Amino acid sequence: MMQNQNANGGIVIRRATRKDERELAELAYTAYYDRFFNDAVTNKYGASLKVYPELIPDEDKDTGQSRSTFAEYWRKAMQRLDAPENPFLCFVAEAQTPDGPKIVGFRKGYAAPLEPNEFELYQKENIRRSLLRKKYAYQRRNVDEDLRQINLPAYEKIAGSSSLYIAPEYKRMRIGERLIRRYAQEVLKMGFEGMVTSCYVKNDSRYFLQSMGGDNFIPCPIPCSYRKPDKSLGICNIDGLMCLWDKKALQKLAGTAENANLRGTGRIYGLQSGGRR
Repeated sequence: MMQNQNANGGIVIRRATRKDERELAELAYTAYYDRFFNDAVTNKYGASLKVYPELIPDEDKDTGQSRSTFAEYWRKAMQRLDAPENPFLCFVAEAQTPDGPKIVGFRKGYAAPLEPNEFELYQKENIRRSLLRKKYAYQRRNVDEDLRQINLPAYEKIAGSSSLYIAPEYKRMRIGERLIRRYAQEVLKMGFEGMVTSCYVKNDSRYFLQSMGGDNFIPCPIPCSYRKPDKSLGICNIDGLMCLWDKKALQKLAGTAENANLRGTGRIYGLQSGGRR
């Protein structure tokens, strides 16, 4: 099993296994709840998801983005860890504690091509930028807007959206950097030439993604599942941002140079794209 043994603070990056399912589901829930529903955190950093009432977890009623919805997601996802096609891909950060090994972070997603509707968002953005470049060139105007052509690999060569979670007490230890690098190494090995990820439009994690080489941020909907009062699952689309690593950026991210300057060259636009407050 390939893993990073040269781990800072005794934290090892390794592949997830089926036996990690319960621990990962609990970490996903607690980290997500702390970031988006804990008033002490959101009052300081913003990005509260309480603006979407249907998402607010109610453990007594088992509604909203409750603990059981995370358990159900991970039960289904972990069944595809070793799938021959489009497998679930997950790397964990494991710390050694007095009570034994503990998972303190993970990077996960499906090793599957980008969804066609997401690819179409980038195609439309390229068209928009091209038209504006011509318009402003004709008008001889200089504008403070990112109008660079986006280097798009074929959609089947772009690894679909993935996400990153770190236990609150283990943040700011560069664990996220190590996880996202390891994930990038794996998708490259699997033949992908690009990678995307998305985040809530008001979440400051977008700046972390940019520091790791994520570029060309564009508005996108993020579907969030939640449990309705009748116990069925619903989908709430929240306002998000999607960013892209093209082949060159992905190779740079996957490199072994820990001190490489990975900061993306593009600026972030669309932060006020109709987001509910």
